Amino acid sequence: MWQEAGLSPFVVAVRISAESFYDAGFVKAVEQTILKAGLPPHFLELLIPEAIVLEAERSLDILIQLKKIGVQICLDEFGLGFSSLTQLSRYPVNRLRIDRTFVQQSTMNRENETAVKMIIGIGRNLQVQVTADGVGTAEQLAFLHEVSCDSAQGLYFGEALAPELVLGQWKLTGNNATCRSVGQAFEEHVRERAAPPPLHEDLFETLRNQQGMTFSFRRQNGKFIHTLCQGELLYRIGLTPEQVVGKPLIEILPATEAVRKESYYERAWAGEENVNYEGFVNGVFYLAALRPIFHKGIVKEVIASCVDITELKTAEEEKRISEAKFRLIAENMSDVIVILDRHFSMTYVSPSVNEVLEVTPEELMHQPIVSFLSKEEGNRVLATLLEIMETKLPKLITFSWGQQNGKRTILEAKGTPVLSECQERGQIIFVIRNVTAQLQAEEFIRKMEKLSVVGQLAAGVAHEIRNPVTSIKGFVQLLRRDQGKKEYFDIMLQEFQQLESILREFVFLTQQHSNYYELTNVRNMIQSIASCIQAEADQHKLELTFWIAEEQRMWCDPGQIKQVMSHLLTNAIESMPDGGIIQILVRPEGDDKVMIRIVDTGCGMSEERLKRIGEPFYSTKEKGTGLGLMISYKIIENHAGVIHFCSEPNKGTTVEVYIPIKQPLSTPILEGTKIIYGSE
Repeated sequence: MWQEAGLSPFVVAVRISAESFYDAGFVKAVEQTILKAGLPPHFLELLIPEAIVLEAERSLDILIQLKKIGVQICLDEFGLGFSSLTQLSRYPVNRLRIDRTFVQQSTMNRENETAVKMIIGIGRNLQVQVTADGVGTAEQLAFLHEVSCDSAQGLYFGEALAPELVLGQWKLTGNNATCRSVGQAFEEHVRERAAPPPLHEDLFETLRNQQGMTFSFRRQNGKFIHTLCQGELLYRIGLTPEQVVGKPLIEILPATEAVRKESYYERAWAGEENVNYEGFVNGVFYLAALRPIFHKGIVKEVIASCVDITELKTAEEEKRISEAKFRLIAENMSDVIVILDRHFSMTYVSPSVNEVLEVTPEELMHQPIVSFLSKEEGNRVLATLLEIMETKLPKLITFSWGQQNGKRTILEAKGTPVLSECQERGQIIFVIRNVTAQLQAEEFIRKMEKLSVVGQLAAGVAHEIRNPVTSIKGFVQLLRRDQGKKEYFDIMLQEFQQLESILREFVFLTQQHSNYYELTNVRNMIQSIASCIQAEADQHKLELTFWIAEEQRMWCDPGQIKQVMSHLLTNAIESMPDGGIIQILVRPEGDDKVMIRIVDTGCGMSEERLKRIGEPFYSTKEKGTGLGLMISYKIIENHAGVIHFCSEPNKGTTVEVYIPIKQPLSTPILEGTKIIYGSE
């Protein structure tokens, strides 16, 4: 009706009660009313008290539905509730209206003043307008202008009017009274009273809303007086335009800081361009750039632009602390740290190089690392460095370093590439340690181990061959006396066979592992072995039971695997002289292994004996050499498998053999290698 009567369109705010807001037909009623009136939805603003919105979770759904209609939403009586910034960010509101109790007490009560500033800050974070309700004095208006409140309303602007009086008042005052009455344009009121006349309104608004800070000053009566100061940074450092404009530095900052900055002001006023300085106020670092404004060759004013560099300063301090920690570590560790540039010259050498290589860091700095090595070692190190740069992966290398006194030092170095953010190759960090003594000790230990093995082998050979040779020698002497009998020849033949078996086992230990792999049916192989020992099992009254997967296959040397299985089964038989049961289980273990388990109910072994299983010349049999299990271990190891024993005295023994299904990658297929695909 007002628009049809000639009033310019303006937003009408309608207060909503809790009863209406939560009525099931409220949203529909709003939509129908707007359609019936023919009013564009954005000219209607619903005032909903903050406390009502916070009472129920379903209020969010109601607000979203209202927002879809297109009406504006204002949280009224804001500050009386307990909203959090996270909670408010969920609600689709256009405006926050500060409750009048805070505004009316803002100039008399510090707590209410703080509350008003906090609500304005919340509005900025949510990017919504903030209106102050209940403005009654010019002092309150000035405070709201100082803290950059968006708009205000109250008796200070005019008395409230009944609807039927609005049209007449509007026409009476030339379309101005209504705006002052309903308080729609606080910004316009402020500009009329407080905005600096020389500035255009748009420029003033831009300066006020910028993230940084802009200020200007002139020299008046020998003092530099600020003529402008606006921007978000101004409020972050705890100041307001009123505290800066019209005042010199000495009235704004501590004396020491004011004197320091005044020197920069002098330089800019003298005509020097691009004068920069860093400032620190109330925990905020900022960078100021001063530029003089000339008029007919004379400086009339200086304008400054400031940006917040607190984060940059914090990052620089963290970097400084980090570098100090790195230097502390690098300069006090025994290993040598060397940094190489992309040309492999040393750009940093830690002080420990003096003790490790008997040279000073200064002697090595900015020199290629290969220039201190022999030609052969230099080429090898250079190839490693190129590989690190190419693959972008760390690599370990051992090389010798020649010293001036002729002594050579063996160094172990780990090179790690340092990549830029875009993964480009840059520097290489070398951590170098002297391993000369360690390698010499390891070489000495290896020699001692070899001597020990040779001595043990010699003792074993002497012991194992001496017994049959003694028997044969005695019978030969009897034959020389014509005291021979047929049984002597049988015993001598057995002793020769024992010698042959011992020598065969020693020869096997010195051979390279087999390259003859076949795709073998495990079931057929186990059954073949079992048939060979069945007679011996029957003789000892043993029962053999099998659980074998039907079509389980694997790559192996079947002859060697049969030798291992035969040895394990023979051991199981000999452990049960009074009979018993031997169980054989074959099954897949995962997708890449076969498990063969042999379980007997024999005499078992103690933990001490288990620890020595597989040692050369250790055997529990009267005539055993101890080489059988050692050979078995070697065969399974050559097949990239493992053997595991589990036993208890008088409870039997369990042996588990795990063999890969596929041919081990560590076994190269050489020329002439026999590869057989099983016919089955």
